[in-house]
Amino acid sequence: MTAPILVYRFQDAPEELRRLSTNGGDEDWIAVVPPGFPLDEFGIGWIESPRFGCYRRQKIERPDGSTVYIGCHA
Repeated sequence: MTAPILVYRFQDAPEELRRLSTNGGDEDWIAVVPPGFPLDEFGIGWIESPRFGCYRRQKIERPDGSTVYIGCHA
């Protein structure tokens, strides 16, 4: 069984994750996708969708194989 995706409100995320942002204060949420998470044809459709409440997504590939997405409203 694959580990779940963790989603945080930006202000509630661990400091080490918040420091990854290059968005200057417009952040809304952070999602951490574990290594080996099964992707669909769009990657992770609900994260990539504009309906997930953000204008821009920053994507960070981490050395441990996980991926961090940071959603921003501007």
